[in-house]
Amino acid sequence: MLTTLFLGMELRSPVIVASGPASHDVNQISLAERHGAGAVVLKTACSDKYQHMRFWPRPRYKLLDWDKQIAGRSKQFSLYSYEQGYSGSLEDYWEFIRVCKRHAGIPIVGSIFADEAGDWAAMAAEVEMAGADAIELDISSPHRPGSLEFDTTSVAAMRAVVGRVHIPVLAKLAPGTNVLKQAEAAEQAGAHAVTLCNRLQGIDVDIESQRPILHGYYAGIGGPWAKYYTMRHIAEAYRTVHIPISGTGGAITGEDVVKYILVGASTVQVLSAILINGWETIARMNEEITGYMQRKGVDRLESIRGQAVASMTPPDNIVRWSGEPLDGTRNIWKEPGP
Repeated sequence: MLTTLFLGMELRSPVIVASGPASHDVNQISLAERHGAGAVVLKTACSDKYQHMRFWPRPRYKLLDWDKQIAGRSKQFSLYSYEQGYSGSLEDYWEFIRVCKRHAGIPIVGSIFADEAGDWAAMAAEVEMAGADAIELDISSPHRPGSLEFDTTSVAAMRAVVGRVHIPVLAKLAPGTNVLKQAEAAEQAGAHAVTLCNRLQGIDVDIESQRPILHGYYAGIGGPWAKYYTMRHIAEAYRTVHIPISGTGGAITGEDVVKYILVGASTVQVLSAILINGWETIARMNEEITGYMQRKGVDRLESIRGQAVASMTPPDNIVRWSGEPLDGTRNIWKEPGP
């Protein structure tokens, strides 16, 4: 019932493990498969130019606002972290992919980061030769050095990779005011899908020491609240681009996954929910999605993809209150008396 066709791969679930600390070793891939994930995006490998990013600060995570409540309800949280790249060498990473492919029965997606187009292409070729089913280009990581702007370098990287490999290429984009333009540029560059969206870059401060917390610099920040702006970006892209969208950011329940599909996503990548609530999160999401489909009489998720976008009301057609009270009387404003 949950089977989803994505970039030529038949996934048993639309729920994919996102690139990060939950996809850094083979044992985790086995856990992902055991709990029902449709696929796994491996931890991002950095080019040799950025080998310093293979070393991680300690600690690198903090949960923000998880203990705060409004009227005793509605717990929320933000995951604040300074995540770095795959900790081994590139040769280790190619072997990691090969081992995953030998032991996993679900698709394996490689993930890479570089800066020069030639390095992107060379790494992508190695990912393909190692046996990965697809490759995701992490051109928008909040932890990468230098400018986070999407520019001609990003487009050149995508063109170089698409021209070098024969497996599907996903471009992972950053949230912001120009996501739609980024998605259009990725499609024009030949990307087979876009991943929307990477985490925002933020900062938190310890008021006692008066210094940034943890490692002392900006960090990636996300949480359940992120799904609302991400769904907006997906909805806009769904109406414009003609390539599949993999949604990511803030999904913690099966209901969230359904929402992402309703605004146009083909698959949904999850990470924070696994880190906070454990691997059982994936199985619970699948159960909740299946329950929804049964309740609504839905046989295939493809049949409801983008349904919410198709039902959106154009801004000019939104019914606006005229100012008339519901009882038909008019408010008469008078100057205040003496």
